[in-house]
Amino acid sequence: MSSNIQVTRICQFCEKEFTAKTTKTKFCSLTCGSKAYKKRTRQQKIATSNLETITIKSKPILELKDKEFLTVKEVSLLLGFSTMTIYRLINENKIAAYNFSQRMTVIKRSEIDALFQLIESNCEIIIRPKEKKINAEIADCYTITEIQQKFNISNGALYNIIKRNNIHKFTKGKFTYVAKADIETIFKK
Repeated sequence: MSSNIQVTRICQFCEKEFTAKTTKTKFCSLTCGSKAYKKRTRQQKIATSNLETITIKSKPILELKDKEFLTVKEVSLLLGFSTMTIYRLINENKIAAYNFSQRMTVIKRSEIDALFQLIESNCEIIIRPKEKKINAEIADCYTITEIQQKFNISNGALYNIIKRNNIHKFTKGKFTYVAKADIETIFKK
C-alpha cells in the first residue's frame, strides 16, 4: 500500500526525527526496528527469568505451609531463623519438639502457631538501652598479648573467657585492651 502523504515522526528507538509515508510507522529504518525488537525480546526474557526465580524461591515455603510436621531445618527456613536458634528455643521449652531418633527432630505446625499467638498476646515492645561502656585508662589495662603471656593462655581460650564473663574490651590503634581489674578477678578464681 503506497501513499502520497509525508508525515514527520520521531523514531521510538533512536529518537531522531524522520519523514514517514504512513501514520503508523514507529522506526526510522529497518536497523532501528531490528534493534528495538531485540531489546524488547531481551527484556521479556529477563522478566520471565526473574519470575521463574521468584517462583522457585517461594516454592519450598509454600510447600512448608501445608505440612503438619516439620523438621528443624524446615522450621528455620519457614521462620528465617538459624537452626541453632530453633534448637535453643526447643531447649528453653518455648517450642515442643519430638525426637524420633538421634538425628530426627520433628516440630508440630500447631506449636509454631501457638508460639506466635503467645507472642502476640504478650505484645509489649521493650526497648533496651544500650549500655555505654566506659573505656578505662590505657595505663590500667592489659593488651591481649600481655594477658596471654602473663597467664599463659591461648588466644582462643582468652576470647572465650572474655565472652563468657561479659568483660568489656576496647580497641585503640592496633591494640585491644582489657581492664586489669576485670582480668585479675577472673584468674584469681
